[in-house]
Amino acid sequence: MNNLLFRLPDTETAYEMANVHTEEVRNLEALGNRPGYVFSPFMQKADCPTLLFQTEDVSTWSIPATSAEVHFSYTDNGEECHRQYRRQFRECLQHLSSGAIRKIVLSRTLSLQFSCKVSDSDLRQLFIVACNDYPHSYVSLVPVPGGGHWLIATPEVLLEDAPAQMWHTMALAATMSVDEGEGLPPASWSEKDREEQHIVAAYIAQRLQAAGCTCTASPLHTLTAGQLLHLCTDFTFPRTASFGRVVTALHPTPAVCGFPTVSAQHLIAATEQHDRAYYAGFSGPISLPCGTHLYVTLRCMHLLGDRACLYAGGGLLAASDCEREWEETQRKLKTMLHVLR
Repeated sequence: MNNLLFRLPDTETAYEMANVHTEEVRNLEALGNRPGYVFSPFMQKADCPTLLFQTEDVSTWSIPATSAEVHFSYTDNGEECHRQYRRQFRECLQHLSSGAIRKIVLSRTLSLQFSCKVSDSDLRQLFIVACNDYPHSYVSLVPVPGGGHWLIATPEVLLEDAPAQMWHTMALAATMSVDEGEGLPPASWSEKDREEQHIVAAYIAQRLQAAGCTCTASPLHTLTAGQLLHLCTDFTFPRTASFGRVVTALHPTPAVCGFPTVSAQHLIAATEQHDRAYYAGFSGPISLPCGTHLYVTLRCMHLLGDRACLYAGGGLLAASDCEREWEETQRKLKTMLHVLR
């Protein structure tokens, strides 16, 4: 399936891009406001570039209120991942305890082997299931030329249109299950969670100011994403800086990388044994009829033939506990596992 599908949060309309032309974009500032759909990785590399999908063939259709469930039987490498995660956690904690890094986002993968190849009709059905399961999330199915498909159901805005010629972004960090934290005010979250979110919010405010943007921050609040809760601060600011400059200033945030950013990037490259590829990058339409809506590529699954790779991560501080962080990644992985039923 070569068509690209996406659905904005809290809507029932799917956008479908057919007959797309795909262009590699080596510099985010070169994006400008060129109409299309952008799919950018965590880190730009020759074999994992930012892609801009363009077409004049964009259709819309109503997402069915109910969807036929897609059941996949699979095996996974969960136990092996657990052992590897413990080793990597210990490595990260040494840097955090020394004070060299305040926060590091350690991610992990879960590899699935299906009993049969995922068909084009399966892909379309998985997209519909994700839309119905996560009505408040941004959902997309992105075909990468020669590289399978990425299914995404993410709650985190990187940059999007706001009224009165404004932009909107958010600082999203810390995680709690709905069962644990429903109705709990932000002030009652743990000190670790509030510090993690503060690092992200302060960084975004500083980066926007450096880009020449005067931003207004909302009060700290909780955001629901499926069965998870996160601490969130919304930022709005005038469109004084260029689109490409703002995107470059925001990506990657400490919510997906760490702080200080450059040191965190180096530690991620040295510690994680997998390639993040498009996980923790960003994705979404630019200057299309629906507007501009870029989302951080979280809660995602890379589908390739009869295999899939799921990604999840969590922010580590010096006070983090390994098993609690592991359980957080487990909860995040359930977003995509639930789509597979």
